[in-house]
Amino acid sequence: KPTYQEYKAKRVLNVHKHADGWFFDKYSAHPYVGCAFGCEFCYSRGGKYLGGRNPDDFDRVIRVKVNATERLRRELARQPVDVIACGDWQMPAERDYHLARRMLEVVHDLGFPLFVVERSPLLTRDLDLLTDINRRAWVGVVYSISTLDPTVKRAFEPKSPGVKTRLAAMAKLAEAGILAGTALMPILPAVADDDAHLEEVIVATKEHGGRFVLASGLTMSSPQAERVWHVVDRYFPQARPVYERLYAGDAYTPPRSYSANLGRRVRALCEEYSLADRMPRWIEPGPLGVNRWVAERLFRRVYDLELEEANERRLWAYRRAAWTVDELAISIGELYNSQGIEGLITLPGIGKRLARLIADYLEEWRGANRGYSHVPCN
Repeated sequence: KPTYQEYKAKRVLNVHKHADGWFFDKYSAHPYVGCAFGCEFCYSRGGKYLGGRNPDDFDRVIRVKVNATERLRRELARQPVDVIACGDWQMPAERDYHLARRMLEVVHDLGFPLFVVERSPLLTRDLDLLTDINRRAWVGVVYSISTLDPTVKRAFEPKSPGVKTRLAAMAKLAEAGILAGTALMPILPAVADDDAHLEEVIVATKEHGGRFVLASGLTMSSPQAERVWHVVDRYFPQARPVYERLYAGDAYTPPRSYSANLGRRVRALCEEYSLADRMPRWIEPGPLGVNRWVAERLFRRVYDLELEEANERRLWAYRRAAWTVDELAISIGELYNSQGIEGLITLPGIGKRLARLIADYLEEWRGANRGYSHVPCN
């Protein structure tokens, strides 16, 4: 059982420089530091997340920001409305502190759209608030599921909630009209990255109302890598040669060819079961909604290029273009209406080829929406 240390945080709201193209959150705020589940593959065990504390304390000493609600209300009220990743139901302490729920109340009161990534079924305790936030703004929930294989689950995440309980929670959210899906992350090489394991998660997502599956491989930072190697050696020694090849030279990520092949296989399986392999984003009301919509398509193009193993320079060109459009202070639709392709080319990082692609997206938006106005996100 973990120890809980209460303290007053000086700040709880993180403001990200750019949307990442996966979850699209601009802000994040969490009331706890550490995680009682202590999954062996978790990248948060080291680095700046723990503030230099012992990585072994990640699941043994949980820091509680007792003033999280008050700080969030004060800090979030100063920011433009955008998606916030908020709350944290992964602690047994949440049943006593209720900080995640109280933070949801702040998000609701201020009218912000909400993104949640979770492993805990406790999230459904707050279905009433989630439903109200979704009605007022938007809610997207992603349940983290690495595998449905009980042997692999016991080895890598013995203290996390059962996968069936996560899927049942996903079904409740979907029944309430909330966008839900699966973060198939991390996909574990050699033990859960074959088509049978992947398909099992994708089918389960479909059967429980999920609308998308996001897939990503395993990273190997220093304290995280040590624990992963320990699990592999203890439970899956036959897989060690594969890990040694994929993470040779203390590589943080596997080779691009491996990741791209993984993504292509997940995409094919998702298409077979009529699921998306990207998460639909929140589209804000008003004239800037078209910017979000176009940027989302550019971010999707970045992912397509990653699966094609395209040149890194091309990837960055599309990524920079997505950020430019996403953060534009004026409507890109109105700019295109008044100045055409030439107007798009004046934007930072937008050349003729990207301008023509953006123009195609804008024509698609115009055809679907009869002008550049808000449409609900899909």
